[in-house]
Amino acid sequence: MKKIHIITTGGTISAQKTKNNHVDLGKVCMENLFCQLQIPADHELIFHPLAAIDSSLMTFEILYEITTCINRIFQDRESCGVIVTHGTDTLEESAYFLSLCYPRHENRPVIITGSQRSSDELGSDALSNIQHALWAVCSPAAQNTGVMVLFNQALLLPKYVHKSHTYFLHTFQSAQYGMLGSVDNGKVSLVQRPIKQEYFTIRQLPFPKIDIFKASLNCTGDILKFYHDLNYQAVIIEAFGRGNVTEELAKNIKNLINYGCYVVITSDCTSGSIAPLYNFSGGLPRLIEYGAIPAFGYSAKKARIKLAVMLAGKISSKEEIAKYFQE
Repeated sequence: MKKIHIITTGGTISAQKTKNNHVDLGKVCMENLFCQLQIPADHELIFHPLAAIDSSLMTFEILYEITTCINRIFQDRESCGVIVTHGTDTLEESAYFLSLCYPRHENRPVIITGSQRSSDELGSDALSNIQHALWAVCSPAAQNTGVMVLFNQALLLPKYVHKSHTYFLHTFQSAQYGMLGSVDNGKVSLVQRPIKQEYFTIRQLPFPKIDIFKASLNCTGDILKFYHDLNYQAVIIEAFGRGNVTEELAKNIKNLINYGCYVVITSDCTSGSIAPLYNFSGGLPRLIEYGAIPAFGYSAKKARIKLAVMLAGKISSKEEIAKYFQE
């Protein structure tokens, strides 16, 4: 009998509504929720309750625990794949972390899902999302796809997926390249596949301290000096458009780099990539000259996840990090 492993971490999918219209997490037994659904024939469910938290409380350490659990699961050849239930607030970041740490030479899928509404709320998407996850994880079509996000019947690539709406059920979108495929009444249809899978191994703990700073009109970035005082190893700059910032922010970025901090430049745009085009005091060519690392095609959140994984994997040279951010 084939095994479907379910790693549960909490989130709205594990919640119940209270009398005052709030939501309490971890009140729903996930085994009871899954057992209401159509379990594919000749498959059994194995549960791994690793956390019962709001996803705003997710940490690198818990994600590392999930990665370790997935590696153990895949040592069993009877395991057909893994479903991870997760809150929506940080789901896109966790999914990308897990995709970067996906086991090398593995072809079985890991499906990340959750819900926008608790299972006892009118119009809940909890049961439908996990039903579609069950169908997807058992499907031969999902082989060789690595980690995918499944939400509202869409299968999405972690690198590009983002939460686009606070309460719509179709919140998870991939604006730049669209969805990988869909699940409909048990049928899994893929219209595209990732052509490359990156593999990283966590080699040292604790994880580095990395933060995100967002550029805005007339901002100075004076606060960047405190990142050095607080022993941050890196800061991701969410710059304008093609990777440009204000003149004062550029000066503070230069100072931070001179302190020995990694600085990675991304764009605040939903689609497209930064490019070293504009040669002025706050332009990306000047920032690269100072020693900043351009992250081509990455959002600030995804760049932070990837840099954390690389540094924890003992990849520390700027040249090597820059190379990985070109992919």
